[in-house]
Amino acid sequence: MGSVDTRWRWVVFVRSVLSTVDNPGGPLFRALGRELVRRGQEALFLEERANPSVQALLRQRGAAGMAELREGWPELAYQTYERRFGADLVEWLGRTLATADVALVELGVDPALAHWVGELTRPYLRTYLLDLMPDSPSLAGLRGQIDASRYSGVICSAAVAAGYEERLPASQLVVAPIDPAAEPAEHGAAGLADLLLELLRAAPPAVP
Repeated sequence: MGSVDTRWRWVVFVRSVLSTVDNPGGPLFRALGRELVRRGQEALFLEERANPSVQALLRQRGAAGMAELREGWPELAYQTYERRFGADLVEWLGRTLATADVALVELGVDPALAHWVGELTRPYLRTYLLDLMPDSPSLAGLRGQIDASRYSGVICSAAVAAGYEERLPASQLVVAPIDPAAEPAEHGAAGLADLLLELLRAAPPAVP
């Protein structure tokens, strides 16, 4: 386990890959999905149904806008889900992650979901919180709601690293040399894939 050629099963919770409207992380995560598939990985993206970015896309382009991902990114596997609460959320996450090796959570998804993914970290399930987008007041509030120490690690931009350094041991914090606002998504995604696979090779998920 843990060799370069290991095929890991990834579940990636994002604000949206269906739409990039009002969603600065969309291009990076689309490109990350393509990069992971290119490297022989199995990745499934999950986003909340009728999320704000998708609603904005529908207002701009109507139903035709929904074909963009299918036509331009045919290799990406994705599903939508209804927001869940309490025990129903925990049960659904348990089923969803039962066969996963890696779970990635983009900062900005439902805080309750982000909380419980961290709580479900196990030796056989590596979990990473990704905080890579330009800072904003709404994201600053979300950081305070999530116990990032429950994750296997946090991957963040240098701009927000100081806030995590106060709450996490150095072994759990990775400052990514990625600037989604200043470089092409494909370049950032390649660097992020390199970083993630390096982390998994160093500490691979245990066999259940």
